[in-house]
Amino acid sequence: MKKSILCALLVALVFAQGCCSIFTSGPQTVSVDSEPPGAKVQIGPHKGVTPYQVSLPRGKNFVITATYGDKTETHTLQKSIEPAYWVNILIWPGLLIDLATGKMYKYEPTEYEFDFTQ
Repeated sequence: MKKSILCALLVALVFAQGCCSIFTSGPQTVSVDSEPPGAKVQIGPHKGVTPYQVSLPRGKNFVITATYGDKTETHTLQKSIEPAYWVNILIWPGLLIDLATGKMYKYEPTEYEFDFTQ
């Protein structure tokens, strides 16, 4: 009886989450730096000064805007599919869960550099 309950709980856990939800942590850290340091940075609602690090939720579209003096540059965060997502082919409900939560994506690269010396 105990084995069947444990087995049922394990199956429920696997089907309640996608592989990316299990194997990857929540937000992802993105670092922004500039030459010279001290540029104002905005990533979505997050603001700071370089060197700057911020934890961002996965799967959202973000633009990094950096301003130094009268110069402004932007980069779009690039998303790629998390390798653990492909394991969801074996557990198809996980495909939908990771897609809905955005956990199927990761930001790559996670470090951005702006050069304002030119």
